[in-house]
Amino acid sequence: MGSILNEKRSFPAEEGSLQQCLDYIEQTLAAAGRSRRESMKALLLAEELLPLFIQHARPGSEIQIQVRRLLGNVSLSVRCGGEPCVLSEVQPVQELAALEETAAAEAIRSILLKSMEDDFTFSSKGGVNRVSIRVGRTQRSMLIFTVAAIVLGFLAGLLLRSVPGDIGEFISLNILDSAKGMFMNALKMIIGPVVFFSIVSSVSQYKDISELGRLGARIMGIYCCTSIAAVMIAVGADLIMHPGVPGFALMMSAEAPAAVADSDPDISLVSAIVNIVPSNLLQPFIESDTLQLIFLGVLVGIALNMTGEHSAPLCELFEGANRLFLTITRIVTKFMPIAVFCAIASMTLYMDTKALTSMLSFVAAHFLAVIMMLLFYGVMILVLARLNPLNFYRNNREGMLTSMALSSSSAALPVNLRTCTDKMGISPKIASFSIPLGATVNMDGGCIFMMLSCIFLARAYGIALPAQTLAAMGITVLLLSLGAPGVPGACFVCLGVILTDIGVPIEAMGIIMGIVPILDMLDTMLNTTGDVAATLIVAKREGLVDTAVYNGKDE
Repeated sequence: MGSILNEKRSFPAEEGSLQQCLDYIEQTLAAAGRSRRESMKALLLAEELLPLFIQHARPGSEIQIQVRRLLGNVSLSVRCGGEPCVLSEVQPVQELAALEETAAAEAIRSILLKSMEDDFTFSSKGGVNRVSIRVGRTQRSMLIFTVAAIVLGFLAGLLLRSVPGDIGEFISLNILDSAKGMFMNALKMIIGPVVFFSIVSSVSQYKDISELGRLGARIMGIYCCTSIAAVMIAVGADLIMHPGVPGFALMMSAEAPAAVADSDPDISLVSAIVNIVPSNLLQPFIESDTLQLIFLGVLVGIALNMTGEHSAPLCELFEGANRLFLTITRIVTKFMPIAVFCAIASMTLYMDTKALTSMLSFVAAHFLAVIMMLLFYGVMILVLARLNPLNFYRNNREGMLTSMALSSSSAALPVNLRTCTDKMGISPKIASFSIPLGATVNMDGGCIFMMLSCIFLARAYGIALPAQTLAAMGITVLLLSLGAPGVPGACFVCLGVILTDIGVPIEAMGIIMGIVPILDMLDTMLNTTGDVAATLIVAKREGLVDTAVYNGKDE
């Protein structure tokens, strides 16, 4: 099969052509080398957007569909002449059970499009509505490049250790550390805006908390409970494993002692609450103060909803700024393999047995926390839903494996939706609301990663964390998990803010940078498993679960 493909076809812009369009898209994507699983997201988006195109089409217009493949990257483009389709006019989420069928469909469409906004580009210009959907973006490429960078960095570090004289140290300080420092500076640059604009955009979606309705409140309640449990489990795993030799990071770099010499982690729970209100608007961005950024984001988001007729352009402005900085984040994280190579090579040059043992114990503690969290989901399902948790794990195997492979909750969303309806027997009315919402706000794996990483890196630099500091950290992690951007590497970016709060130099992120992509696979799997578990519990309590399907009796 060649690396270039360009298929085009036109259909009449009428309701009877919808299924023909979807069949053609599915067949052409299959011809382009995309599997059914890989094509699900594009089909789901097309199924939601094509009716809008048809609804706004001019008489006699045609829907033009084009599928392109170039060097393994596949894209789907759809265009149709007609009145402008404005996606922002879709009704916000309300209590789905109380909505009419049409309004409920619009609410579900709004959630789906919001959860997958990074995978398509929509425009309406010159009397033509257009959408471009990214189908074949390789989700595993970053993982492959990063693993290669780990191996090459380790070999380069061993080579530098064998170089006579001070040449190895010279290369590390002037080349490796410089490249890693540039990457860290880029992370520092985007931390504040990413957190702020992401939270503003998230809060401003809801004109009133009552818009979530009874089902939404229950789902959000379960998500909050699992996130709190994830933070507590992370602390518990650290107490059990106690990963890391205290102060081992100080021996890995000549600059490390100076970096922490002036650190003063005065982060008590009381001071964190008192200092949450900034004295000026710029201070939180300059100092990357997490709680102040979150406070400002929530305040601005609420104020936007109270602005009246001027709120629409302001919301568009903040949403545009949010997407801008998320795009910048993606650009920066594309250079992570280079930074990983430099970090691993430099670390290997100075690494001793204590450092290696510490890293392995950190990975083991993370694995333990993930296993404990998976068991916690099973207990919740047994107690709250009164269902056999073993069937939950069996039915969710495909979703768990897909999430691990893609390392993206949004990318795995179509599979998780299908798992809920086809394997768990959950009503689409619940699944179509809860799963996309969970892909945005539920980050149990991210909570475990941020909490464990902060404790581990603080210990690596010899910084003690008393109980009140851990409590303040836990609150910060919970708030970040609700508002963190849904892009690869988001938790790693947010980690830098928390480290600054507890007096750990941001350069400490370089210690774990090499293993982040591997841990991210587990964290993503945990995130999506939590989404499905919460959806199952709420659906069962609402009487919207087909237990025959869940127990496999329909097979």
